Amino acid sequence: GILLCGEPGTGKTLLAKAVAGEAGVNFLSISASQFVEMYVGVGASRVRGLYEEAKENAPSVVFIDELDAVGRTRGIVRGSGGQERDATVNQLLTCLDGFDGKGDVITIAATNRPDVLDPALVRPGRFDRKISIPKPSFEGRIEILKLHAQKKPMADDVDYEVISSLTEGMAGADLANIFDVAALNIIRDGRSEITTDDLVDAINSDEIGLQLELKRSMDFLRKLALNEAAPVVVSLNFIDSKDVQMVSIAPKGARLQGATRVRIDSGKFILPSISRQTMLDHITVQLAPRAADEIWNGPDQFCTIWADTFQNARLAARELVFAGLSDKKELYGLYDCLYELDRINEVDAEALRILNICYERAKK
Repeated sequence: GILLCGEPGTGKTLLAKAVAGEAGVNFLSISASQFVEMYVGVGASRVRGLYEEAKENAPSVVFIDELDAVGRTRGIVRGSGGQERDATVNQLLTCLDGFDGKGDVITIAATNRPDVLDPALVRPGRFDRKISIPKPSFEGRIEILKLHAQKKPMADDVDYEVISSLTEGMAGADLANIFDVAALNIIRDGRSEITTDDLVDAINSDEIGLQLELKRSMDFLRKLALNEAAPVVVSLNFIDSKDVQMVSIAPKGARLQGATRVRIDSGKFILPSISRQTMLDHITVQLAPRAADEIWNGPDQFCTIWADTFQNARLAARELVFAGLSDKKELYGLYDCLYELDRINEVDAEALRILNICYERAKK
């Protein structure tokens, strides 16, 4: 058997169908949740029926989606529900052993929780071939975008590289949804083609939410505009964050304040490889709203609109100290600081020093 592991929407089911299609064999698909019922014995009966049908239509591929719904470690769940689940797993193990080596029926399963599966399911001879299905890369997203674009009325000048750069971390299903949202938007506006801006708006509405109509005072809007503009102005001085894509003070989804999107090189912002200078630049940008508030309104008129970004800066400063990237170069992360008061004070003092330096840097 083959076990496909990956987050939801990465194309595990599609890959299993492609395997069957390329091999020219029959494809039988079922969700593991369909095996389990309240009556003991129903799940095992359905497993037997599935494999009997697969044998009758051999050569064939059996695909079991969401295997963790039934294949969790046996003995954990008590009562009749646990007995039904255990009996289903036992029957699945029997079928896997029964068809092993005959070559006429191949089983492919998919899960996003391989860590909870029963050890007997993943031992050699059963689901021993584990294939990780990651989210698509930059180039992979471009190809997926172009594939979905074939089914939609697209403008000739759509920039798929820009869209790919804005969809870092999205799975194939997320990319498909972007086109559906964009298509609905152009229908609502009475237009016939999807443009790059339509796709960008679809990404924003998917990640941030739809725009809300809220009445807010002019004083609050001024403070909000300052809060969103300040980090943009500061980030323009840093090469890793100067490509600003969007700034908005319109309330969207759960974000009742504003939103800013900056195009970054994701490779530089992976935590294990992030550089000291990149972290210092990030802290400086996060402190920019407070610095702008002080410069624009004065220290006596501070407000708390920048509290979230200030918290981000504080956490980043502590992370920098723990990693040994501060001027002290001491690896505080080697110590169990949670139980050593002196170490906690040292970390906080060094983090505060870094925050003060970056704050003055942001004010300049």
